[in-house]
Amino acid sequence: MSSLNTLRLPDGTQLSISEWLHYPQFSTIEIAQGDGINLAAFSYVQSQPVASTVTVAQRNANPADTNIVRRKAMNQDEALVVYSIVHEPIGLTTVTNPNSLQQVLAGAPMMFGTDLRILQRDCTVELVVGAGIKKPQASGPYAYFPQSVGAPAYQSGDPGAAANLFTNYGTAGQITPRNQRMLNIPVFIGGTGENAKPGNSRFFQLKFKAPGGPPAGLTAGGQYRIRWYLDGLKKRPA
Repeated sequence: MSSLNTLRLPDGTQLSISEWLHYPQFSTIEIAQGDGINLAAFSYVQSQPVASTVTVAQRNANPADTNIVRRKAMNQDEALVVYSIVHEPIGLTTVTNPNSLQQVLAGAPMMFGTDLRILQRDCTVELVVGAGIKKPQASGPYAYFPQSVGAPAYQSGDPGAAANLFTNYGTAGQITPRNQRMLNIPVFIGGTGENAKPGNSRFFQLKFKAPGGPPAGLTAGGQYRIRWYLDGLKKRPA
């Protein structure tokens, strides 16, 4: 039986199809209300501190926070072709109506929709590839990048639960794979040929920041987690 085993690129490089998987890389950042935001996802590996703003209680990353094996870099025996950048916003604190503490507006881990919109208003996203490179490969306001991943949340319609009938659950668009903004030009992170020699690695990071200072209007005491995904094909490690 014949099958497609290799793919030849225009420069003559051959890629073995059997070595490539649909394997998104992901990394988490954490934010607190009132803090300035200038964070780099993919800047740590498991057991190292999660990237967070100054008032968030620092904790070490576990397998749910990231799956990269080298901080700020794709290892020399790996490569990634990024077709889309998506994210999953998570509320770490429950938001209630200040006029009625019985009325839950967004119970963690749902994220309060107004807080999400404030972050979308004030924050930017940049994917930077290459050591010493200042120009990003992909860039835009936070709102430019849809959510795509996650799980829909629902509330009770029971009249006895009337206090919870006004939940403001924030999502960055429909939670479906169809809600991905595909990059017009896929971003390659890694090495082939000479660049794939042992000892070489490809630097990259995803920057999430609020250029105008701490976002104004976030719920007092609010804390948030955003898990970022670089969705595409990953070269299976040697």
